Amino acid sequence: MAKILIIDDDEIILNVFNRFLTGKGHDVTVAPDGRKGLRALEREAVDLVITDIMMPETDGLEVVMAIRGKGTDIPVIAISGGMHAMPMDFLPMAKKFGAEQVLYKPVELDDLLAAVNNALGSD
Repeated sequence: MAKILIIDDDEIILNVFNRFLTGKGHDVTVAPDGRKGLRALEREAVDLVITDIMMPETDGLEVVMAIRGKGTDIPVIAISGGMHAMPMDFLPMAKKFGAEQVLYKPVELDDLLAAVNNALGSD
């Protein structure tokens, strides 16, 4: 199965996504913010990145731009749930910066799995 990096500042989401995707046979690494997520990418090769957009330190848009700036073709799924409190929806911007897919929180696990399978080309 795939090596997946999940970057999110919400510990509950990290734990739920980690357990769910590990249960589906994937090897999962987690990071609590974009800066730590980018460091993890320097240390290990991954097949997929799932990143939240609104995070402290380095946000998800910066993560997507950093991944694409290195010329890598690692698929990225961007997620966010803070859009209802913001005047601007950043998920379409994440797609413009190179995220293959976007998901709005709360994310249904079936939708997450479908997005992962689609991004990995294994659906």
